[in-house]
Amino acid sequence: MGLLPETLSDSVFYGVELDDLSGRIAKQLYQKANITIDGFENTDFPDYFFDVAIGNVPFGQYQVADSRYDKYGFLIHDDFFAKTLDKVRLGGIIALITSKGTMDKENEEVRKYIAQRADLIGAIRLPNNAFKNAGTEVTADIIFLQKRNH
Repeated sequence: MGLLPETLSDSVFYGVELDDLSGRIAKQLYQKANITIDGFENTDFPDYFFDVAIGNVPFGQYQVADSRYDKYGFLIHDDFFAKTLDKVRLGGIIALITSKGTMDKENEEVRKYIAQRADLIGAIRLPNNAFKNAGTEVTADIIFLQKRNH
């Protein structure tokens, strides 16, 4: 897996990429990784499976069909937080890039949901031009969480 430290050489890596071309590139770059080309909401990884989850969640003011989380009425980025929390083991670490909407939205239900399941390790607010080269100007946050042991 590229430039991994020797201590991580026996690690197993998984990736999920919605875009077909990006997914095929990832499969070529990381041939030992298990890359799924599909939406994260369509994956069936078991709960408590990963030690660490790192991602760039999609931003949007829409919901995805995800039967496990539909009852919460989560927007797509909130759904990704909920699902990722379920997929990491107790004590596992999550680092997700999301729009400022996760931390700044008026409705605090999603933050309550997250706070009941994980501790905030830290957060970094990026400037609104951090993704300008990708064609978007949005203020984004990198949020680091540790799943609670209870």
